[in-house]
Amino acid sequence: MARPSRWTDVVEAAAEEFRSRGYDSATLEDIATRVGILKGSIYNYVQNKEELLLAVVERPAEVLLADLEQLRNDDQQSATIRLQTLFRIQVRVFSDHYPAAFVYLRNIGRTDLSDKFGKFTEMDARYMGILEDLIADGVRRGEFNPPVSPRIAALSLVGILNWMQHWFTPQSDEANRRLADDLFAMALGGLTSGGSLARILAGTHDAASSVSEPDRTTTRSVR
Repeated sequence: MARPSRWTDVVEAAAEEFRSRGYDSATLEDIATRVGILKGSIYNYVQNKEELLLAVVERPAEVLLADLEQLRNDDQQSATIRLQTLFRIQVRVFSDHYPAAFVYLRNIGRTDLSDKFGKFTEMDARYMGILEDLIADGVRRGEFNPPVSPRIAALSLVGILNWMQHWFTPQSDEANRRLADDLFAMALGGLTSGGSLARILAGTHDAASSVSEPDRTTTRSVR
């Protein structure tokens, strides 16, 4: 059955409501008010709030993964260029699908949702696989030399990108691209520091180990 004519408005309002109030605090009545329809009319569109959450997060998740699958298959570009493109894709999706993409990030790890959300867990695993494979390919090509495994490096980059949900607001295409490149530059510094950073950390560890603990037998409390 086709959705009523204001379905797009309902989904956009739900995204805004979930973003501002959080999924648990938002109500279907609040969403109806934001759309400007009678509270009872929302049930012409969905039976429950979970259906709306699914509608909100589905599109950005599918767009992001489809773009990254294409990136994975592009072996003509260097790993460095492909990783830069990944950052640009992610920031673009965050902007084009704001705030729905961030609603996705905040809710997709929940365990109290129906089995319909299981596909997003699988999509997340595919996303991580693409990123980890890209970093591993960069290591094989001699482009990257991270001080950690490709898996840990991938998780670290995801942390940088996912934290954008707390501070990012869409800007112009050019500004978004510059932001993506700045974030990529920081990430690239860590991926290429490799042995030198490992030596620095080892030296820090050795220095810390050489500092003796205070002799607690001679320490007196001050009253």
